[in-house]
Formats: sequence, C-alpha cells, structure tokens
Amino acid sequence: MSAPDLVVFHARITPCSDAQTRMGQIGQLHTIPDGALVVRAGKVLRVGDTEQVLAETTLGPDTELLDAEGRALVPGFVDPHTHALHAGRRIAEMQLRQEGKGYLEILQAGGGIQETVRATAAADDAQVIRATRRRIGEAVAYGTTSLEIKTGYGLTPEREMHLLRLLGQVRRRAPVTLRRTFLGLHAWPLGDIDRLEHLAAMNDLLGEVAAKDLADAADVFCEDGVFSAEDTRSHLTAARAAGLAIRLHADELRPSGGAELAAELGARSADHLLAATDAGLQAMAEAGVIAVNLPGTAFFLHEHPLQAERERQAGLRAALATDQNPGSSPTFSMPMVMSLAMHTAGFRPAEALLAATRNAAAAIGLEDTAGQLAEGFAADFLLLDDSDYRVLFYAFGMNPVAQVFAGGRVLAREGRLTEEMRQWIAS
Repeated sequence: MSAPDLVVFHARITPCSDAQTRMGQIGQLHTIPDGALVVRAGKVLRVGDTEQVLAETTLGPDTELLDAEGRALVPGFVDPHTHALHAGRRIAEMQLRQEGKGYLEILQAGGGIQETVRATAAADDAQVIRATRRRIGEAVAYGTTSLEIKTGYGLTPEREMHLLRLLGQVRRRAPVTLRRTFLGLHAWPLGDIDRLEHLAAMNDLLGEVAAKDLADAADVFCEDGVFSAEDTRSHLTAARAAGLAIRLHADELRPSGGAELAAELGARSADHLLAATDAGLQAMAEAGVIAVNLPGTAFFLHEHPLQAERERQAGLRAALATDQNPGSSPTFSMPMVMSLAMHTAGFRPAEALLAATRNAAAAIGLEDTAGQLAEGFAADFLLLDDSDYRVLFYAFGMNPVAQVFAGGRVLAREGRLTEEMRQWIAS
C-alpha cells in the first residue's frame, strides 16, 4: 500500500460521520480530542486518535505532516443553494425594500430577477465566467469545498441553455466540487408570452439538458405570484422522467403548497420554507425530503422565524445554504449563515454544523462522497483558528477558518486564496 500524501495530527476532529441527522434527534457531536486525519489520493484514508494513527501509519519520504496544535478540524462546508452564475448587482433594490417595497412587487414591476437577467444578457461570456469563478473563490475562502450553482437568469429556453454551457465552462478544472441545477422556471419572461407555450417549451428542454449532461437537477420557484404548484408539478415531473434530480424553491413568502408538493414528488430538497405549513413540513419529513434553510435571505428580507423548532417538531433533516444571489442574499460566507441559523432561526451548534456539512451534501446528491470525514470520502476539511468548532457561531461576521483543504490540497489560508485557486479563477 502506498504511503499517504498528508497526515494532520493533534487536531480536535469533529467528523460528522457518526451522528443522527434528523432535527430533534441530534445531540452532542462525537469529537476526537486529539485526532489525526490521513489523506491519500485526495480521499480520507483514516481518522482516529493521533497516537494510534501515527503508530500504525507508514509514512513516505513525500508525506506532508501538519501539526494542528489542538485546533478544531471539521468537514468542508457544502453550500447546496446558490445563484452564483450571473452578472451585475442590485444595490438599489435593497433601498427599495427599506422604503417598503415587497420582493414580489419589485419583481412584477420588472426589477429584481429581471434586472439580473438584463445584466447577465448584456455581459460577455468571459465576464460571466470570470465573475462566477471569483464568487466561488470567495466561498472557498470562507470554507466551502462543495457547492451547487443554478441557472435562472436567462428565463428563455435559448438563454437558459446558454447559461448551462457557461456553467460547464466555469466547472472546468475546478478545484472544488460543483453541482449544476437547471432553474429555467425562476420567473416569467417579460413581454407578451403565452404561458402554457412557455411552460411546454421549458418542459421539452429537460430531455436535452439531461441527455447532454448539462445539469444534475432541476428546480422551480414555486410561489404564489411566480409559478404555481401545478406549473411546478408539470415541470418537475418532466425533469424526473428525464433522469434529473428535482428540487423546489418552496413557500418562501406565503404558503403555496410547495412543501406538500415536494413530499408528493419525492424531491431531493425543498428550500426556503419560511411560510410552509406544519402539515407540509411533516409530509416532507415522512418522504425524506431535506429542508434547506436560507437564513441569510431571511435576514436580508427582514424575516426571522424560529424555523429550527418547527423542523425539530417535524423530525426533518435540515441543511443550510447561503442562497448567494445579487438581490436577497449577496454573501458566500457559510460561517455567517451558520451564525444566523443559530441566532435568528434557533439552530443549536451541532444541528448547524451537520446542516452545513453532511445534510447539505445529501441535499445535492453528495451524501456518499462529501460532508463528513470517513474512510473513502473526499479529503475536504477545515482547520479553524480555535480549538472549539462553536467559534463558527460565536465570531459572527468574521472568518474563523484558518485553512481550507479540498481533495487534500490547501486552497486558502487565513482567508487568502492559494496560487492554485487564483490561477483557476483567472484561467
């Protein structure tokens, strides 16, 4: 057996691999007080007590040794809901909401998502690719080692297919794991369109998307005033038939039947859920649908429901995501999102860490490869600047991640990207 590439030792490791995953059942997470992590060929070879691991591991002349000096080591964050593929910003929209304009009101007046659609169409392809890679770099600096990216700023079949191709270019040689979601039904295109014809065209597109391996999943903004539950059912049924995983933006602003539909269709996840009914959450739990919480969006839109307690009562698996987008959550900081989850949504530290790692990985189909530190999993992990992983929630607005590793390679130190990451962004 070949020697390992890297051994990290004297770390306080919380592997997130031996734990209940449903809210209401999660207690204290297992932690190895003086642990070691062995990496070979980009994967975890072994996790255990430092003294035992070092005694039983044969090192090679090229094995790198890293003394963690008692610092906390956790899995890399998985961000299962982002809209990183776009051009432009929407700073003025923030002020409109401060002045009393609602999210849907701005959208229906031609702003919001429509503004980003125009900005993305006006940018050249190289600008969009570079901006998206730069945002991924920001995520990595804060500890994200796997993330999902949606389309949704094209809205027509032609533009959405173009965005999928750009996403493929963004993904090329990426040092982190990227999952792709087709969000053709993000908003209705402006202008005089036949809505039934538009839905049919988007549904017909799904077979080509799947056949050409342009996306891993399909999503719909299921919300009163955007796409109805019936619109969503039609599109996601077609997506599932094409072989794509299915997900929903559900019940963000008011109850729209999204949670119930996610359960009915067996969706991989339903996201937002601030206005979901208790019955809908219960149905999701029974169907095994993961609840992806987006506390950054709730914060930015001035909504602070104590969602965690409702999800405990339902017995849901909960995940956390940034929802990075230019209008309602312009952040890629998973530590900030985790802090908001604790302080505004009622998550407990163990729940939040699992939600940002193991459960988040499950929400985007990576449960068997990412989100936990166990033999055979990707060697995606973080060294924090403290011995207690709860610093993630304590030092809000700061970056407590000292080093970021993906596939056993360091990609960021003290918030600064390595040359490998910078070269990929610029390529």
